[in-house]
Amino acid sequence: MFHPTVFDNIKVVLEGAVYDCDFEGAISITNRADMMDMATFQRLFQIEFTLAGAKEKAVIAQMQLRTTLSDIASEQLEQSLVERIGCTVCIHFQLAIHDIMTDAEKITAALNNIWGHRPHITQYIGTRLDEHRLTWPPERFENKVTLDFHRKIDEGNIEDMRGLVEHSIESLRVLEELNRT
Repeated sequence: MFHPTVFDNIKVVLEGAVYDCDFEGAISITNRADMMDMATFQRLFQIEFTLAGAKEKAVIAQMQLRTTLSDIASEQLEQSLVERIGCTVCIHFQLAIHDIMTDAEKITAALNNIWGHRPHITQYIGTRLDEHRLTWPPERFENKVTLDFHRKIDEGNIEDMRGLVEHSIESLRVLEELNRT
């Protein structure tokens, strides 16, 4: 009989928690993907959402669950090929900012307040330059904020999935508010 992997079990719970929030009207799911990379034999599940009723240029949240060949093989072969079998979770937020230093500092402070300084926060800031409208500095920059917990999770963390989703929604609310000011 087939036994689902750690990744499968966590994915089902995470996806269910996000869809529950969508059904409750708190968020709107905008995209999802469940992929198998055949070159590296990695699995990736990601689900994107915004606050319900958010405007077109809203803050977007994306939750990613990832596992590797060595984790899958360790489980299936019942042999320890890795120190700890599991998968990783990263949460990304995409939003526009205008003042790089001020906005980036506010974002980091707000997210640390919500997440209790637990995940490592990085921000990747860029802009698009159109060949027909080259202006510098641009009016706005795109910011991709990543929350990385730098550890693997397993079925022992399944109860945490609802909390991750709730913290992500709270982060969306705070980032939307920062985005308006």
